[in-house]
Amino acid sequence: MGKRRLGHFCCRFRLGVIKIAISVCLFLGLLYLLPLAVWANDIPLAYAKVAESDSYELYLYEETMSVILKNKATGVIIRSALADADDDGNNNRTWMAYMQSGLVLTAIQGTNDTYQVDLVSVPNTIQYTYAANGFAAQIFFPEWQFGLTVHAALEGDDFIVWVPDESIVEKDGSRFIGTVSLFPFLGYTYLDARQGYMFIPDGNGALIYLDNKRKRYSTGFSQMIYGNDIGFTESSSESFLWDFYRMVDFPESVVMPVFGMMHTDEQQGYVAIVEAGEKRASIEVHPNGVMVDYNRCFAKFIVRRTYIQPLNNSNSGTMPLVEESRSHSDLKLRYTLLSGESANYAGMAVAYRDYLLKNEWIAKKDTGYRTRVDFLGSDREQFLTGTRAVAMTTTDHIREIYESFQAAGVDSLLTVYLGWQKGGLYRVPIHSYKADRAIGGTGELTKLIKDAAENDYRIYLFNDALLSNEKTNTGAAFNVVKRINKRRLRVNTWQQVYRYFNYLLPEKTDQALDKFSKSYLKSGNHNLALAGIQEDLFSYSNSGQFYSRFDTAASYQNTVSKLSDEMNLVMERPFAYLWKHTDAYLGMPLSSSHYMYEDESVPFMAIVLKGIIPMYSDYVNFEANKHEFNLKMAETGVYPSFYLTYKDSAELIYTNSSQLFSTLVDTYRDTVIEYDRQFRALAEKTKDALIIGHERPAEQVTLTVYDNGVRVYVNYNETPVTVDGVTVGALDYIVMGAVR
Repeated sequence: MGKRRLGHFCCRFRLGVIKIAISVCLFLGLLYLLPLAVWANDIPLAYAKVAESDSYELYLYEETMSVILKNKATGVIIRSALADADDDGNNNRTWMAYMQSGLVLTAIQGTNDTYQVDLVSVPNTIQYTYAANGFAAQIFFPEWQFGLTVHAALEGDDFIVWVPDESIVEKDGSRFIGTVSLFPFLGYTYLDARQGYMFIPDGNGALIYLDNKRKRYSTGFSQMIYGNDIGFTESSSESFLWDFYRMVDFPESVVMPVFGMMHTDEQQGYVAIVEAGEKRASIEVHPNGVMVDYNRCFAKFIVRRTYIQPLNNSNSGTMPLVEESRSHSDLKLRYTLLSGESANYAGMAVAYRDYLLKNEWIAKKDTGYRTRVDFLGSDREQFLTGTRAVAMTTTDHIREIYESFQAAGVDSLLTVYLGWQKGGLYRVPIHSYKADRAIGGTGELTKLIKDAAENDYRIYLFNDALLSNEKTNTGAAFNVVKRINKRRLRVNTWQQVYRYFNYLLPEKTDQALDKFSKSYLKSGNHNLALAGIQEDLFSYSNSGQFYSRFDTAASYQNTVSKLSDEMNLVMERPFAYLWKHTDAYLGMPLSSSHYMYEDESVPFMAIVLKGIIPMYSDYVNFEANKHEFNLKMAETGVYPSFYLTYKDSAELIYTNSSQLFSTLVDTYRDTVIEYDRQFRALAEKTKDALIIGHERPAEQVTLTVYDNGVRVYVNYNETPVTVDGVTVGALDYIVMGAVR
């Protein structure tokens, strides 16, 4: 018994010691965590305040050019470099240096372009100069014999960082700067330590939540602004059925040079605008688990790159080369800091819209409602030793269709007429205003356009100013683009009549459009739908000279500016740098590419442009889920579009338009009339109001708020839902609020 009691006593003693030890550990843990919690919204002693505005303070750690932005009203901070409290201890030295440096470069030596050059692991010299609103850091890397100067400044609620082009120096002819990333961890978060999201400009817009991704993704969003540069890279591999029918759609291109970070729990974040250098930069948005356990977003500027050069015409061998000259442009980012009620994706879009209006990158156009109904005139099919016309919708057909719409009460229309030109849709480039006889000829087309205008039916002639058809364009070999490797840039159509197209040289595009516009204006008409050049940018070589995307963009901008001064110009999916020149945005995506790492699609671009430029959707008749597509248009304020033909699309089976299906006007006449009635009524309530808010008040329910007091609730559920005291029917929408 004594031994048992002694054993029981020893057991109780050990348990007591363990409890005391646990208590001590918990107490010490709290003591450890307390200063970290204080640090989270405080400034480390190593940082010095170097500038402030009415709203924010800017702190700098000179050693690594790391910055902290502090909201003076709330005390909330945004850091650009890793804090010790967030170090999970699993990161290698290269990544730790990356995450602690305010500047990260990649360097090229020989043909290797993967060297990381940062301010932590690579010897460098930094000479600072200070101004009232910020600083300039002159940085040089002796080992690499190159350097640059980084400027940073606070302007109100904007934090601006830039590298002047003339400050970039490369003193060694064999070592070059490849890419430049400025503050690549600004606003970063660790795993799910913060609530919020990152915004990516994919399609209309998308969010990546700041939750713990648990290493599900090996990559994040990494896309060139204004699309891939096919002057360097071949077209991406595609999936085709029987070598002709594309099985997978292309992902959306980045048409806006913006990205963003939002910490919703602290109501603090930013929308970043790539102001300069954007035509040769990528948006990088990576969730935690992609290489490291941190959410981060930034812009990566390309200064110089490598490419593959074939050794002979047979392409039997290749060798890697480096661009002889770097690109020349300032590299500039504007972070518009958002807090309080504006700290959300709608606030980001509103801030971007305000920026575009202030800097005259967009201008208010006639946003009056019109349903868009496009027609295909003619294409070509093989016949004996040549081709023959396949007329799908003639001028007489369009008159008949218009009369039926007018009788049904459709008061106004916007029509893009494709395949009107002599030789059909794919006889490009177009040098003069000559209509195909198969659709009625030039005189009948001129009369149709004028007669339709009297009934407020506007017809725009389609002109793809980028493509050149080597089978119909004599002298094509001397007028077309060659890649940087001096090989002709050819686009495979995977169709039967015209298998390949070339790209016109920008100067030849300008000449062709100039000739066409002079010829067209003589007819007394001036409505033009421009395609091709407004949604493509590339580097190229010509006569031994190399031209960058900056050169191409400058040429296109000059061409489009002249056209918009002379004509009523609408464009299909134009890049943001051309928005001010278009009277309508055609082909507005209503969602995103739905990459696996995207958590939510948002109508960012629609918020930016609604009430400024009329937006038209992709073609309704090609959508599988037309009901959901209808709801998306109501949510975003985008107008519907249809692509129709008078004859059945089966007649196109042996043409380059063989991919078209379900275009028969008799099938969609009632649908067009119903959509016109429905969306004209909605547009009458929103008028030219701007969107100022967008949210999800319930599961699968969206609310769009306009500055005239109108609210549009959209219910994507298959059962009715009541939110804010408003009941919205299943798969329906309701408009509330009086127009002021």
